[in-house]
Amino acid sequence: MKKVSINAEQQRYVIECGEGYNCLGFANARDHANQIAHKLDRPDLAFTEGDYATIAGYEKYCNAVEAWSRSPLTRTTYFAPGTDAKAAKVLESCRTHERKVRLILGDTRTGEPWLEEHDVVGRISRSTGGLKVPLLIEAGECGGAAILCACLLAIIDWRSGDFLYRHAAYREADLSIQPSGNADRPWDVLRRSEVVASFGDIGQAGAYLAFIRGATIEPRLFQ
Repeated sequence: MKKVSINAEQQRYVIECGEGYNCLGFANARDHANQIAHKLDRPDLAFTEGDYATIAGYEKYCNAVEAWSRSPLTRTTYFAPGTDAKAAKVLESCRTHERKVRLILGDTRTGEPWLEEHDVVGRISRSTGGLKVPLLIEAGECGGAAILCACLLAIIDWRSGDFLYRHAAYREADLSIQPSGNADRPWDVLRRSEVVASFGDIGQAGAYLAFIRGATIEPRLFQ
């Protein structure tokens, strides 16, 4: 096993990897191990009360991942704990049909979107390895970023603009456009009273606002 230390203040494992480090949150390790234990019907892989925030807990997480990679389920897409089953079904459909989508990510407790404009438009693929997680592949790219599936608020079909998935808590971002008084960037986009972006052209500001609220507008129009 790789050299692992515990950062109690930040609630994470710190894993030495060659010349650098990776981190894994205590809660993530527990939740992944418990999910795998449930899906494989292997209660021995699940966390016990004393495993949380311990090296033994990290070892149990690694054992769970290894068990998954040896099981027939390793050929399926692996969704992170907390992923809505409806969202997972839509992502799989989009992957198999190579459908271009727009993702909206945010806080699933409040329904508040994060206003992400990067790594949210593309087709769905998945990674290699034991845990084949969903990836978002942008046009012209052969690889992409892992999707934060447990933070999905909406999945929108790029061609039609229709919502394929909408979290029950999701609400469109409360955005407005106002003059900024800045000669270089005279237009501000605000979320309530907070400036979240500034533009030199009101058309760019409008395109950004529409995109953030779910419209299928090419980001190059405002980026």
